[in-house]
Amino acid sequence: METKQFEIGPIRPPSEADSLLLRITRNCPWNKCKFCSLYRNHPFKARTTEEIKADIDQAAEYRENILEGIPENLYELPEETQQRYLHIMHWMSNGEKSVFLQDANTVVLTYDKLREILTYLRQKLPNIKRVTTYGRADSLNTFTPEELKGLKEAGLDRIHSGFETGSDEVLRLINKGCTKQMEIEAGQKIKASGIELSIYYMNGAGGKALSDTNAAETADVINKINPDFVRVRTFVARRGTELFDEIQTGKFVPCTDKEKALELKKMIQHLKSADGTLVSDHIMNLFEDVTGNMSADKEKMLEIFTEFESLGEKEQRKYQLARRIGMVRSLKNMPNLTKEQTRTINQYLEKLETAEEFEAFLSKLLRRYV
Repeated sequence: METKQFEIGPIRPPSEADSLLLRITRNCPWNKCKFCSLYRNHPFKARTTEEIKADIDQAAEYRENILEGIPENLYELPEETQQRYLHIMHWMSNGEKSVFLQDANTVVLTYDKLREILTYLRQKLPNIKRVTTYGRADSLNTFTPEELKGLKEAGLDRIHSGFETGSDEVLRLINKGCTKQMEIEAGQKIKASGIELSIYYMNGAGGKALSDTNAAETADVINKINPDFVRVRTFVARRGTELFDEIQTGKFVPCTDKEKALELKKMIQHLKSADGTLVSDHIMNLFEDVTGNMSADKEKMLEIFTEFESLGEKEQRKYQLARRIGMVRSLKNMPNLTKEQTRTINQYLEKLETAEEFEAFLSKLLRRYV
């Protein structure tokens, strides 16, 4: 009888691309955010401690097998077995440095269960340097400061939390199920525990009506918490979500591509007491090089927006198209476009005569990434 392979969930942060993925829970216990459809129609379930330990055992076994030599019959094995071996090989080739616990909100589990899993994981795979997971603010607030310190001692090094915004108005709009105060309390407790905190900011999530509020209130949360990382995730309406439907009916008026980028600029301008790292590590962001220490590199990051705004509208649109098609990662790459790429950009500009046509085309390109 074929052995069931260790489970891998559907998503992880870009920064966890080289991590071993270990599924602790299935899907999302909230599953009501109006911008997300990833887990819709998939019920939440916490896996048993026994199931998780068996997955850890199998991952460790595959690691030992690979150390002895890649199985000669690897490509004769069942497809799922091949994929798990390749996953372990990729992880080992990158130094076995990290493990990411899936799915959307692992910290919904009890303290005792999480600590037992972390302890077992560290025992079976002692070479790992970092263990990371997702955690919602409301779930994180169920832990006492002492329990969070206990999870740190057991081996939890970083928590990624999708705050999306610091505005209560926007949180209600996107149906996040959390409040600004929950975010602040959870963030401050995590920081005090010694666990690294990586939060997500969704510029554009409030649409045109709440763009300034989204920027200012998010910066206020960041100033009060001082997270280790703030990761930018530009809002893009995904088909099959409530916000996409509200855009179609006119109930929600989205920001333009440029407006979403300039909202990020406003957020950065409001930063006062944060010295963690701002990271623009996603293709949905217009400027991938807006990255750096939120204190020491603040002015350098703002200069990128100033350079863009100094361009004429046509040159701005050329960059937007080149970025959204995937030709460039920053403004400084534009002089490196080939003649063929430049011709392609100009042809699109000629066809997209109105602002509405231009934005609709950018949205179509961006939906490939969500």
